[in-house]
Amino acid sequence: MPYATPLAFVQRYGADESAQVLADGMGVLTPELLLAAIAGTWPVGVTADEQAVANASLTRLTHELAITSNYMDGYLRSACSLPLAATDANAGTLENCCLRLTRSALSSDGTGATERTDKQADDQRAWLRDVAAGRVQLVGSNGEAIAPTTSIKTGRANSGYRWDGYPL
Repeated sequence: MPYATPLAFVQRYGADESAQVLADGMGVLTPELLLAAIAGTWPVGVTADEQAVANASLTRLTHELAITSNYMDGYLRSACSLPLAATDANAGTLENCCLRLTRSALSSDGTGATERTDKQADDQRAWLRDVAAGRVQLVGSNGEAIAPTTSIKTGRANSGYRWDGYPL
């Protein structure tokens, strides 16, 4: 389940920046075309080629949001049971993390990467590592602890028994 939507991405970073990081290299994608693709309605006069470019950009954004969400789940899975409820108290935090990481991934090809974008993504990765390590705990909508993961840990604990004195 993606933690953010294409519409949330455009609302957070604006249609201009979103179109810039999703640019097709031919200058066809405009903020208006991207918004039309998200809305699923095309203004009069938009050509089939423009629709195809806008839809491809939307598909790329949707795919990147899904990849980022799966990446996040890799960290979150060790700390809590997934999927988390959409009404969870962490929903905004997880959406923010997903948006920042996706923005960094889309910007990394030279179409808008900045030190600030990279720093925000690094901060989010550090936060995910802290969640996975148990230094940060996710909370439910009422402030209660999220159910921990149901994974089984294997290995043998130190029993304290002196096996070397046991006769064979």
